[in-house]
Amino acid sequence: MSPGQGVTGQLRVRVRLRCRGAVQGVGFRPTVHRLATARGLAGWVVNDPEGATVELEGDATRVEALVAELEAELPPLARLDGFLREELEPTGASSFEVRTSQEGRRSGALVPPDAALCADCRAEMDSPDDRHHHYPFTTCTNCGPRFSLVHSLPYDRSRTAMACFELCPACGREYADPGDRRFHAEPLSCPACGPRLWIVDREGAELAEGQEALELARRALLEGDVVAIKGIGGFQLACRADSEQAVARLRKRKARPSRPFAVMVRDQATARRLVSLSEEDLALMRSPRSPIVLAPRCPGSDLAPGVAPGLDDVGLLLPTAPLHIELLRDARMPPLVMTSGNLSEEPICRGNREAVERLGRLADLLLLHDRDIVRRVDDSVVRSTPDGPILVRRSRGWVPEPLSVPETGHEPVLALGGHLQTTACLATSGQAFVSQHIGDLDSEAARVFHREALAGLEQFLECTPTTIVADLHPDYPSTWLAAELAAERHGTSIGVQHHLAHAAAVLAEHGRFPAAGEKVLALSLDGTGWGADGSAWGGEWLWLDGDVHWQRAAHLEPLPLIGGEVAVREPWRVVAAALARAGDAELLDRLPLARQLPRERLHQVRDLALSPTWPLASGAGRVFEAGGALLGLTTINSWEGEAAARLEALAGQSARRPEPWGELCAPVPAGKGHGTRLASAELLAAAARRLIGGEPAVDVAAGFHTTFCRLAVDLTCRVAGTWRGLVALGGGCMVNRLLLTGLGQGLGRAGFEVLRPQRLPPGDGALSYGQAVLAATAQVRERPLEALERPSATFQPAAPSIP
Repeated sequence: MSPGQGVTGQLRVRVRLRCRGAVQGVGFRPTVHRLATARGLAGWVVNDPEGATVELEGDATRVEALVAELEAELPPLARLDGFLREELEPTGASSFEVRTSQEGRRSGALVPPDAALCADCRAEMDSPDDRHHHYPFTTCTNCGPRFSLVHSLPYDRSRTAMACFELCPACGREYADPGDRRFHAEPLSCPACGPRLWIVDREGAELAEGQEALELARRALLEGDVVAIKGIGGFQLACRADSEQAVARLRKRKARPSRPFAVMVRDQATARRLVSLSEEDLALMRSPRSPIVLAPRCPGSDLAPGVAPGLDDVGLLLPTAPLHIELLRDARMPPLVMTSGNLSEEPICRGNREAVERLGRLADLLLLHDRDIVRRVDDSVVRSTPDGPILVRRSRGWVPEPLSVPETGHEPVLALGGHLQTTACLATSGQAFVSQHIGDLDSEAARVFHREALAGLEQFLECTPTTIVADLHPDYPSTWLAAELAAERHGTSIGVQHHLAHAAAVLAEHGRFPAAGEKVLALSLDGTGWGADGSAWGGEWLWLDGDVHWQRAAHLEPLPLIGGEVAVREPWRVVAAALARAGDAELLDRLPLARQLPRERLHQVRDLALSPTWPLASGAGRVFEAGGALLGLTTINSWEGEAAARLEALAGQSARRPEPWGELCAPVPAGKGHGTRLASAELLAAAARRLIGGEPAVDVAAGFHTTFCRLAVDLTCRVAGTWRGLVALGGGCMVNRLLLTGLGQGLGRAGFEVLRPQRLPPGDGALSYGQAVLAATAQVRERPLEALERPSATFQPAAPSIP
C-alpha cells in the first residue's frame, strides 16, 4: 500500500492543526486521542507553547470528519479559539499517541480558569465504594483548581502546586491512561497520595486532622463560631447565615459593619427557597464558573437580616470545592456566610502561616491543608437582571480567559486600572488578559497585591511591556506605579480618561469598537472619575470615533462636594448642597435626615453650598446616594454606594409602576433651548417636595429612578439629534438593575442600538481593559496618544448639532 492510499482505496492524507485557546489541562489531548482512535486515524497530539498541536493521518473523509467535529466534541473546560491547518505528506503511521509537552517561550498557550466540582467527581465523593468517597480534594480534567494552582506554562503537574505530591499507583494509572477522565489531570490525587487536611486554633495549634478536622469544623459552625477555610483561590470566613448573633460577631471582627455577605447553600432547592432565581441564574450557579449570584430575597427567608442589611438582594453560591461539599454534608448544617478571608479592604489570605497571623483574630478555628495557592483569586459575583446576569466582580471562574483587542499588531500594553475595584490588564498579540479582582488600593497590602497580580500576568504571559497605561487621576497609586514602571523600563506612561476607558471596555468586549469613519455614543455613569478639565466627572455622554478621537457631549449638572472627600462618605451633604442650589433650602429641615443630624451642622453645610470654593462633581453615583440619604435610608456610607443600593432596594418594593415626574419631564417650549446637562439638583428637590407632600418613600424612590432614566434618554436624544446609532452603557451605576433596565428600554424605544456590559463588570473592574484597548488601538491606527487624555477640540466626524 502506498503512503497516499488508505486501506479502503480512498485518498490518504496527513494534516497538522496548530490549536489556540484553552486547550491545556482541560482534557483536550485525551479527547483528540479518543476521536482519532475511534476513526482509525494515526498521528499524535502534544501541548506546546502555542497551545496544542495535532497531526492526523488516515482516510481523507475520516480526517475531515474529525476536524469538522472537533469544536463540538470539546470537553467542558476547553475552548478552541481557532487553528492553523497545514497539509503534510502521509508517513504511513499506524497508531495515535499523546506526546510529552514541549517547552519553550509562550506564544499562545492558555490555562483555563479554576472550575467548580463536576457531577462525575461529586458522584464519586458520594459513593461509599469509591476511593474518593468524602475526599475533600477530588478533581479531574473537567473541574478543580487551574489558574490558582499553576506557576508557569506549559500546564504540567511539575509546574503546579501539586508537584510535591507523588502520585500513588492508582492515581498514576489514571493519569497515564488517555481513555481515563483523569488523564493528565494535574491536580489529581486521592487519600493515599494527596494533600493533608487539619484544623488549628487561633494560635495555630493543631487540634485534629482528616475527617476529624472536618467534623470539628462542622460542630464549631453549628455552635455559631467563625471558621476560616482554605478554599481554591484563598481563605474564606464562614459562620451560620441563619444566626443574627453569629453574623454580628463576624461583622465586628472583620470590621465590616453593613456591607452584604455572600451565603453558600447546599443545593439548588435551598437556593430557590431563599432568593428569586431565573433558570439562567441557576444554570450559571451550577456551571464550572459557579459565581456568587445576587438576586432578590424571597419572602419569609430564614436568613439573618444582618446578612444584607437594608437590601433586597442576597448573594448566593453553591459549593465550589469538594471541601465545601464535605462541610455542608451534615443535614443539620444551615446555609453559611462565606466571605473573603481578610480584614475589610485587605487582600484575601492565601498561605497557612499568613492565615494564622491575619485571620487568627477573626476566626475561632482555621481549617487548613498543604496544597499551596499560587495566585489569590476571589469569588466572582454576578447580578440577576431581567435581561440576564451581569458581572459585578470578575475573578474565579473567568480569569484568565482573554478578551479580544480591536487591532492586532500592537506592541504589548500593560494597563493598571484605577483605584477602586482595581484589576490589571496585559494586552499582547491581539488578546487582552484581565487579572483577577484586586480591590481598592487604599491599603499598602492592597497595593502590594496589585504589583503581585500584574507581575503574575507578565510571568504567565512571558511578556514585559514598556507601554504602561493608567488613569488620569494624579493621586491614584496606580498612576504613580505606571510612571515608576515606565521609567524603570525606559518606556512610555499614558493617561486615559476614566469614563473613556469605561466606554472602550463595553465597545471592545462586544467587538464594536468603531472603525475608521464610524462614531458611537457612550453613556458612562459612576461615582467619580478624574475629568479632562481637572474636575470630578461621573455622569458623562461621550462621542468616540474610529480615529480614537473623543468628545464630552453632555453630562449631569455638577454639584458641590461640601467638605471634599467627606461628602462622598456622607451623602447628606450632597442633599443639602443640591437643595440650596435648586432654591429649596427650606425643605431640608422637613426631611427625615434632619432628625438624624445636628441642625447646626445641617445648616452650616447648606449655607456653604453657594460658595465657589468647593469642588464640583457630576457623578451619577453622588446623585443616587443623595437620593438614599434624602429618604433617610442612611446618611453615611459604610461601604461604597451603600445609600444608592438602599435607594434601589426601596424602589424595587413599589407596588405600582411609577411614571416620570411631569414637572421635570414636560416638553420644553420651542425656542427655549435644551442644554446639555441633566438637572441633578432639580431632581433631588422634586424628590424632597414629594416626600414632604406625603408621597410614600417607596414610591418616591421608584419615581426617582424612572424620572432619571427619562431625563437621561431625553438628553441622549438631544445630543444625538437625528443620529440613531450605537450607545454603550458603562460605569459602576449600571449594576443598578432598575437603572440599567430603564435606560436600555428607553434608549431602545428611542431608536438606538444599546450595548451593555456582559463579559466584564460595568464598574471599575473593567477600566484596565478599556485602557489597554485604547492604547493598543491608538498605536495601530497611528493616532496621537494625547488624544486619549483630553477631548478633541475639533471632533471628527463632527457630532450632530443640538437642535
